Amino acid sequence: MAKKSDFVARLIQEVQPRHPIPTGPKEGFSLLEQGAVMVLMRHLTQTQAEASVASLRAGIGDWNEARVCQAQELAQYIKTSSRKKGMELLNSRAPAARELKDYLQDVFQETHSLDLEFFREESTEVGEVIESFKVLDMPSTAYLFWLASDGQLTVHSSLLKLLDRLGLIPRTTSLVKGRASIESLVPEKDRYAFNLAIHEVLAHWNDEHEPSYVTYEVLRSLPYGKKAFEDREAALKREAAARKKEEAREALAAKREAERLAKEQEKERKRQEQIAAREQREREKQERIAARKAAQEAKKKEAAAKAEAAKKAREDKRVADAKAKAEAKKKAEAAKKAAAKKEAAKKAAAKKAANKKKATKKKPTAKKKPAAKKASKKKATTKKASSKKSASKKSTTKKSASKKATKKTTKKKSTKSTKKKATKKKSSKRSR
Repeated sequence: MAKKSDFVARLIQEVQPRHPIPTGPKEGFSLLEQGAVMVLMRHLTQTQAEASVASLRAGIGDWNEARVCQAQELAQYIKTSSRKKGMELLNSRAPAARELKDYLQDVFQETHSLDLEFFREESTEVGEVIESFKVLDMPSTAYLFWLASDGQLTVHSSLLKLLDRLGLIPRTTSLVKGRASIESLVPEKDRYAFNLAIHEVLAHWNDEHEPSYVTYEVLRSLPYGKKAFEDREAALKREAAARKKEEAREALAAKREAERLAKEQEKERKRQEQIAAREQREREKQERIAARKAAQEAKKKEAAAKAEAAKKAREDKRVADAKAKAEAKKKAEAAKKAAAKKEAAKKAAAKKAANKKKATKKKPTAKKKPAAKKASKKKATTKKASSKKSASKKSTTKKSASKKATKKTTKKKSTKSTKKKATKKKSSKRSR
């Protein structure tokens, strides 16, 4: 028993509730209002919390009205020592107002009222109530039950199971026997502190990250606490090993997946290279075809240009020949006109000479010197005959010259026409 009493003393010394508990109840406050004080003490001092609850009760009058009103409205009644003003002051009080509102809502949801006076009834299922509240934790609810029962231990089945496993009381399901066992274990002066400490342990025994037997060394001094700690350490080691194994498996799987992806990427890269090479070959082929077509087109254009140039040359030659022919014709006509004009002039001159001769014949001749007249007549006749012969010779020479010129022009025309036909035949053969 001395060992158990030492454990109880160490437990009370080491374990403190996480949230502050009032040093004593406020006179005239209901259990609901005592709970409100504890909730506000998470943000205020006990005096400020009690003053705030009194202010809320006087200002709003109905806790159900306080439950449904806005947190900023509740903040107006909260008492603090802050010198802030206006919205800045309300904002500083808002966290406390919100937690108070959550507390009222939690109580209403679990009890369907805003009255905790039923804690005073002996038939109250303490275990169900103490585990149902979310805003009030187990030590705070145990404190309210302590007040409701006039300083008795808060006993319920969950607490009895924990004390039994720790080896502090004998196993029992009777709350009366369990209370007697606890009272025999804990001195009366330590029962209030033990009530809060053991409920703090119970509230966090199964926490995932930091259970009570890990937080408080005193619990590991008992076999159950030690075993729970060792089991947890072993479980953590197993979890760490399993996690490490899983990480190794995932790393191997990731490595294999990376290798597979690398192979796929390499395969895809090669496929893309093949496609690119095929496309390049196709482009080169198309370029060659295009170059061949371009060369053919260039040849066709060159041949067409040559044909056009030859055609133009032939046309120019034809025009030049026609012009030359026209010029020759013009010259021949001019020569013909000149010869005709000359012939006409000769005829006119001959006619004039004949007329003159006639005129001289008609004139009376002198009787003297008949020999001289005869000689003059003979000279005149000989002159006329010679002029006629020379004129006839000149006309015959001109006629023969004109005939020769006409023959030459006809020969030239025939040779030009034959040459044109030959060039036309050659060009037609080339174009074919």
